[in-house]
Amino acid sequence: MIFPTPWKIGARFFHAVEKIFPHCGKIRVAARKLFHAVEKTFPHCGKMTPIFPRNGKTFGDFSTQWKNFCGFFHTMEKLWADYSTLWKNSGRCTQTFPHCGKNFSTLWKTPAPRQGAALVVALWTVLLLSLLVGTMAYEMHVEAGITSFARKRLKAQYAARGGVEYAKFLLAKSFAPSAFEEADEEKEAFRILAKNLSRGIGVSGVEVAAGNARALVDIQPEAGRRNVNKLEDDDWEELLDQAGVPEEKWPDLIDCFMDWTDPGDEHRLNGAEEDDPYYKEKGYAPKNAPLDTVDELLLIKGFTPEIVYGGPPPDPKSPPLRGIAHLLTTFGDGKVNVNTASREVLLTLTAGNGKMMDDWVVADLLKYRLGDDGIPNTKDDGFESVQEAISKSGMDPALADKLSVSDRQFVRVISIGEDHGVQSGVWAIFEVGNNKVTPIYWREELMQ
Repeated sequence: MIFPTPWKIGARFFHAVEKIFPHCGKIRVAARKLFHAVEKTFPHCGKMTPIFPRNGKTFGDFSTQWKNFCGFFHTMEKLWADYSTLWKNSGRCTQTFPHCGKNFSTLWKTPAPRQGAALVVALWTVLLLSLLVGTMAYEMHVEAGITSFARKRLKAQYAARGGVEYAKFLLAKSFAPSAFEEADEEKEAFRILAKNLSRGIGVSGVEVAAGNARALVDIQPEAGRRNVNKLEDDDWEELLDQAGVPEEKWPDLIDCFMDWTDPGDEHRLNGAEEDDPYYKEKGYAPKNAPLDTVDELLLIKGFTPEIVYGGPPPDPKSPPLRGIAHLLTTFGDGKVNVNTASREVLLTLTAGNGKMMDDWVVADLLKYRLGDDGIPNTKDDGFESVQEAISKSGMDPALADKLSVSDRQFVRVISIGEDHGVQSGVWAIFEVGNNKVTPIYWREELMQ
């Protein structure tokens, strides 16, 4: 210990003891006796007042002589900055005061470590910075995704348009397919497609590269569909049957269509003219003229989007409606091109006696029109004449007046551009003349 005698410990130590143990009377009495004994031993302590100007101001309960000596301890506190720590670490202090450093005043205690508070502040700072960085990274990821999608969509759009231009070039060259040399393998494939188009045979699944994107192109004569303005009642019944429309609705739909397209205002039995409440509520009158587009069917009473394009039926227990729009067109003379018509379209054909085509006849037509190799887009595709189609398939000769094999005045082009899963489509109809391809319908749409 640096100060072996008790009185050297300092006045502030006992002052701290008094604050912590205000009821320890015995310790206080013993302390007073100690200081009175010191006063008797040093009767001239008061003479130190000039040296220690703070004497007599700190302890109100002790005699003046002892108070005069308190300045000494203040001086010692200033000289020994580590006094508190040294005292607490002394063995005698530990034995005499077992709670030394725990319950005494702040001046005599070792300052508590504060590294934990700094660590908490640092952790919160790191957390906030992490949240800011994470938010910024997420926003950058979203913006990058949006930019990437826009870039892919643009590539898909131009790939689809490029596919349409490729189809226009094929159609123009279909008038002179022999212009390509057969020795060139790539040009030979192109020549075969052009030749098939010249014979009224559709082309499907042609892949056109456009950089990293690509386009799948279908070129089909519109004669492969039924002309909606040329349909008779029997044709409508077969058409609605193929679409899954309930049979009880057929008379109303057929009569309303006929009243919409015929030139007069006379009602058919189940039809509707201008005086019908449906048209009064809608605010328009029947057209009394042929349809210009298949979409006009939605204006006619009874034709709902589900019937036209397909969708859920009125009765939840019934199968979904398959729609009729994909079977119809408004172009052509009404004859069906057997070289390009789909199975559903062929099944809607009926002879003059009302007899419709059998399923096995349609299956044979689809088989034989692919040629001997059974592969589409090759040299041997298609029938050369209606009679050849009838003889090979076994269909009713009475249907000959409703069929054709080479009609290609109007051609539908479907081009689906794709780039890394993003698709964009173009649907166009062209009128094809001698080395001239004129667009008469165009629609673009983002598909995915």
